[in-house]
Amino acid sequence: MLDVRRLRLLRELSQHGTIAATARVCSLTPSAVSQQLALLEREVGSPLLIRDGRRLVLTEAARVLVEHTERLLADLEAAEAGVAELSSTVQGVLTIAAFPTAARALVPGAIARCRAEHSDLRIRLTEQEQAIDALKSGDVDVALVYSYNLLPRVRVPGVTTEELLTEPLLAAFPASVRVPGGPIELGELAEQPWIAAQRDDELRVMLERACGLAGFAPALDFTSSDYTVIFALVEAGLGVSLVPRLALESMSTHVQLREIAEPALSRTISVAVRAGSSRNPPIAAVLAALRMVAAEVAGEG
Repeated sequence: MLDVRRLRLLRELSQHGTIAATARVCSLTPSAVSQQLALLEREVGSPLLIRDGRRLVLTEAARVLVEHTERLLADLEAAEAGVAELSSTVQGVLTIAAFPTAARALVPGAIARCRAEHSDLRIRLTEQEQAIDALKSGDVDVALVYSYNLLPRVRVPGVTTEELLTEPLLAAFPASVRVPGGPIELGELAEQPWIAAQRDDELRVMLERACGLAGFAPALDFTSSDYTVIFALVEAGLGVSLVPRLALESMSTHVQLREIAEPALSRTISVAVRAGSSRNPPIAAVLAALRMVAAEVAGEG
């Protein structure tokens, strides 16, 4: 019988490519990962890995195992959820990972609803830059993630996602910048210095792609991970930026905001869980609460 924990390590290695990266994701030492994969090779009786420089390439036997591992882990999650459904009590400890704007706009209301309806359920919140990795490793149970409409969406094996809401991206610029009313063409801001989100690589790529479609390359003078800083820089007349609607709670009243004319830019917020786990009562309760709060937020927008 193959060890599920070792199969999980092989699955993570297939995605991250190196022993060191796999060890970080799984909260293990590199030597422990190497030892467990060596034991798995002995169990299988066939080579699983080929070294290619610093990376490890999976053999055909390893790829077959990874494919079956995804289904096996989903089945185990579904089995656990099925057993949990037999209890009429929603209880236990559940961890949500969320990025800052969703943590502020969606999570508090969802937790409050769950606390009112399920007093035996304890919910913890964490901010994770690699939320999907934390979800797959079991460190978190529910993850809020996002995607941008000009960028391709990547399907992650072993993870199920559900869209909660889509919000527009807005051009933020100082009151001193004079442009016509209504939705703005990005080209009207081509000569302005730009302020970009520092840790949101996808938003930066989105900005560069949208500006490229408008016929110019943005001059990125400032970056920050804090929208209060971004809005302060805009208010001071130091540049313009592209921001999601949920970030507006950090906004100064002296910043102009406009939707983009063409192409319209948007961010979709989704909730992600491990495949097979969505019927687990605590997870199902949190998903239901997030849907309700997201619907309210979308209605306000």
